[in-house]
Amino acid sequence: MTVDRKGREILKEAHFDKFREAFIETLMKKISIEGKYGSDIRPINEETLKEEAFTDFINRLVNIIERETSFKKEICNKTASALVEEDIAGEIKDILKGELEEEKEYRKSKEEEEICLKGNEYKLWRGKAKHFLGKKSTLLNDISKLLKEHRILLYTIFTGIGFLVISAILFGSIYKAIIVGLTLTTIQDSSISAKIANVLGGLGGILIFFTSITILLNYILLTERRNEHIKELARKYLERK
Repeated sequence: MTVDRKGREILKEAHFDKFREAFIETLMKKISIEGKYGSDIRPINEETLKEEAFTDFINRLVNIIERETSFKKEICNKTASALVEEDIAGEIKDILKGELEEEKEYRKSKEEEEICLKGNEYKLWRGKAKHFLGKKSTLLNDISKLLKEHRILLYTIFTGIGFLVISAILFGSIYKAIIVGLTLTTIQDSSISAKIANVLGGLGGILIFFTSITILLNYILLTERRNEHIKELARKYLERK
């Protein structure tokens, strides 16, 4: 999304140039404390605009948007935040060394769709996108990445599953193998095959359990490293100021 002609005129009339630097600095302070890697930047942007220092500006901006468009009052507040966000997005991306991802294709709510279409119609901006601190990711994607980087974890999980499969075959029961794997409780049976099944089921359960804990810890550490990276970039900007 790029601020269009009318959007620039509205920001100029609202005297955003007088608040722009202070707004970016306040936004960076929030990021330096909270991090929030992978989060949509809009809620942080909206929260910053609610601060007392920007009350007069945002009220003025909302009133101008209401006057220049057919937006309802409640929609004007969201539109004002979106307009400010797009105006500073390029600078935020520079400050964070490129760690601001733009997503143009995303599922929009009915309200977002209305803001998007009318914003384009009134030439407030061109296109529509969401901005994320760092790279937007999901738990599944992060775990997949961890397993690709640490193949030994993947091999260990497969080994554990293999042990449980063999245990199930020896028991002649998937249920018994799962019970042994989950609880490490042996199934009472004096046959050799049952004893081997108990051992393999227990080993499979142990391998899968401890590998899962390792993956969880690695995921927590990855999330923390990302947050610290974003915080550090914001802190460096504030130090230069």
